[in-house]
Amino acid sequence: MPPRAPRIPPAFALLLLASLAPPSLGTGCAGQKTDVRPTPRPAAREAPPAERTLGSDDARSDDRPAPVAAPPVDPYDLVADREARTADAKNRLGATTPTATVSDVFLLVGAHEWRGHAFERSVALVQNAMTAFLNGRFGKKPERAITVYLFPNGATYEAFCKRTYEAPCIAHFGFYEPGKRFMVMNAGLGLGTLTHELVHPLVEADFPRAPTWLNEGIASVFEQPVIPRTGEIHGAKNWRHPRLLRALEGAERPTTRLDALFGMADTTFRGDGEDLHYAMARYVCQWLDQRGKLWAFYQRWRDAVEDDPTGEKSFAVVLGQTPAEAHATWAKWVRAL
Repeated sequence: MPPRAPRIPPAFALLLLASLAPPSLGTGCAGQKTDVRPTPRPAAREAPPAERTLGSDDARSDDRPAPVAAPPVDPYDLVADREARTADAKNRLGATTPTATVSDVFLLVGAHEWRGHAFERSVALVQNAMTAFLNGRFGKKPERAITVYLFPNGATYEAFCKRTYEAPCIAHFGFYEPGKRFMVMNAGLGLGTLTHELVHPLVEADFPRAPTWLNEGIASVFEQPVIPRTGEIHGAKNWRHPRLLRALEGAERPTTRLDALFGMADTTFRGDGEDLHYAMARYVCQWLDQRGKLWAFYQRWRDAVEDDPTGEKSFAVVLGQTPAEAHATWAKWVRAL
């Protein structure tokens, strides 16, 4: 699902990403000209060259304040952030609200009735998914803590959005807000949303220049996660398939092409055909994964993005075909699912 765009003062969010950049340090005022004219002095007492270089040529007074160094930036404290987020969650939802930390950075919060066995299943799923995601797939994980709110139904989910954002939730299943580093989801509809949303901060950390179609395509594969063994994760066919199949068989067929995704602007992806674009991206990524090529393609594109901004070169190297050449094989596979 898309990262939440800031909709209300002061914040939310899916993509992304400039909102996480630390604030720039301001420059100091050393060397600024002053209205006070320097007092003439004998040549023998002229300031040494090291002093003269501190300011402008016409402001060399010994009385001028020395430059002030910018204060050091406090290092980020992950443990302190997790503790603060735990306290914040319990303040919002109650002192007995269960929490658990996975992979050091994901703080899971069992909101309201999402407790006991349901919460334990959620924690286990995130543990298994993260083990697989970091096993030869993503090269980095987020460095800062992310709070994952799990609500048991639509009513509690929507109530949280109204309290927190003074607006309805932006997606039916759930969303990721980079600004607050919140994942908020209606877990009662299924935990596939959880494994979908986990992908977004991973892509954000590992491949910040990834286009929306790749980010959402990979995330959508794991809406129907299959974890056959420790360290492995795949995706099965899900509810997006009928939308893609209708497009391939109907009037949208000319534009429903694998190669149409390469170079697609993020705004186009989010435009009028967003539901179809999601389905295309999802099933391109699942097709690549079933062929054992998804992660080789992703990693090569990530590492070569400066020279390959659209990903077409990386696709051709990994697949041995251009995206246009691979379209017919992909479309045949989609129809056969």
